[in-house]
Amino acid sequence: MSLRACPACDAQAFEPVETVELDRLIDSYRKRGIDIAPWFATDGATTLYHCASCDLGFFSPAPAGDEGFYAQLQVHDWYYQEEKPEYLFAKDLVPEHASVLEVGCGKGAFHAFLPGSVTYTGLEFNDEAVRKARAQGLNVVKQPVEAHVDAGQRYDVVCSFQVLEHVEQPGRFFHACVQALKPGGKVIIAVPAEDSFLAVAANSPLNMPPHHLTRWTDRALRNLARRESLAKVELWHEPVADYHQDWHTTTLALYALSNLGLLKRRLLDDSLGYRLAGRLSHTRTIRNVLARWAIRQRPELQAGHTVVMVAQR
Repeated sequence: MSLRACPACDAQAFEPVETVELDRLIDSYRKRGIDIAPWFATDGATTLYHCASCDLGFFSPAPAGDEGFYAQLQVHDWYYQEEKPEYLFAKDLVPEHASVLEVGCGKGAFHAFLPGSVTYTGLEFNDEAVRKARAQGLNVVKQPVEAHVDAGQRYDVVCSFQVLEHVEQPGRFFHACVQALKPGGKVIIAVPAEDSFLAVAANSPLNMPPHHLTRWTDRALRNLARRESLAKVELWHEPVADYHQDWHTTTLALYALSNLGLLKRRLLDDSLGYRLAGRLSHTRTIRNVLARWAIRQRPELQAGHTVVMVAQR
């Protein structure tokens, strides 16, 4: 990812937010059974930047994970879920008989939520995911969306769930998704929400390279749509999922302690102070009191993991 310009809007008005040493990032992934060392060519650091023009957060250097990286993730049951809150929301936006393109479709789980009358096409890079999708009889192609658009394909609905944050040039990726729409067509994009508790979640390496390369606020998403002259832009934030409740409450409690000056807020923190604060936050009563205080300070922190943007061409 080049430092010459923001990867979403090409502006040069960005500034560093925080730098993380690569050895600490590599160690944080390894604690979760994932080896990222092959994706960083040299020792050094990666820095989170903020674009003052479009509000995007992006890392540099930030190599994108390839098939070998995602092979390590797909062995975990939680990675490719059969049902996601964004699927339940998005399915009601797809009309009968629509032509649908899903970019980064995995094994095609979203297809099961769609009306039987739709014509479905998926794009996916992971060979194993493509094999599983095709075994279900789905039309899934191993092809980038940019090449798919160049071939002249156009759709009523183009959707992409939890993909935009993985690509090195999200502006170009989204432009291709929009170009794949028929006039009046609808684009549905789901990403991890930076206007949520994720913004203050420490020790979350999967929200960093080579997994997540960018961070999306509501403003950044609206600016992305504005650059493509899209109409009727709407955003939907999911509630906190049941399986995220403990993570959510603990994150807010630790954020409250940092706001009270008892912790320094960092992307990665293995300090003694952080570990002691973590133990303190394990006490349910204390954790809940701190979490409620954090939400009073920043109401957006009560939002769940994912935000979905819906816009029309």
